[in-house]
Amino acid sequence: MDKLYNPVDILAFGAHPDDVEICCGGTLLKAHTQGHRAAVVDLTRGEMASRGTAEERDREAAEAAEILGLAARRNLDLGDGRLMDTQEARELVAAEIRRFKPQLIFAPYPGDRHPDHDAAGKLVQAASFYARMKNRVLLDRETGEPLESHSPILVLIYPMHEQVEVTLIVDVSEFHERKVEAVSAYRSQFFNPMPDDYQFIGTADYLHMIRARGAFYGSKIQASYGEPFLARSPLKIADPLILAGGKAGL
Repeated sequence: MDKLYNPVDILAFGAHPDDVEICCGGTLLKAHTQGHRAAVVDLTRGEMASRGTAEERDREAAEAAEILGLAARRNLDLGDGRLMDTQEARELVAAEIRRFKPQLIFAPYPGDRHPDHDAAGKLVQAASFYARMKNRVLLDRETGEPLESHSPILVLIYPMHEQVEVTLIVDVSEFHERKVEAVSAYRSQFFNPMPDDYQFIGTADYLHMIRARGAFYGSKIQASYGEPFLARSPLKIADPLILAGGKAGL
């Protein structure tokens, strides 16, 4: 993966390591095979999880990134269980957008029952506006130089726990098992037993739930597996044949 910030086509944000893999890993794999460059920015290290350590999750995230074919992966370490939609966090995320210069951003659903996911969705959407504001000065943390403004074309929101009316579903049937492999890289999260008094995510077979979710959304588009996204503004389509499965579509 790139050690420097090089432009990417897609920049996906997750509140915790493994969020992106679970919700849009198949789409990132598909984009990679189509020649698109993608990067992931995790906002926390997941240190408050009931299983695994931050160090374990760092290693697992790096392994998953290799499976997904990511060009880069960064972690802003903003505090698991303490993530807030603050001015400072917005500017940090906006700076990442300016560094990576993506055309497309994936963000968590604001309104998710998990407070970190909710905060992540809100601050990423706000940061996408900050990134394009020419008079908002954001400095590069390494060089101290101002970062050039950048306007992403589109922000797509991925739902996690909530059932929402989605805008589009990407057919990821061909990549679903590879996606499951990327999720499985997080062995500390999905292959260790949960404490007896906490069973929210600690089901007997969480990977089965991921397959079931993918199959549910896939059934809506006559595909084996799908990943859903929501756009908060109308999509501008230059070629309507894209909607019919044209070569330019994901």
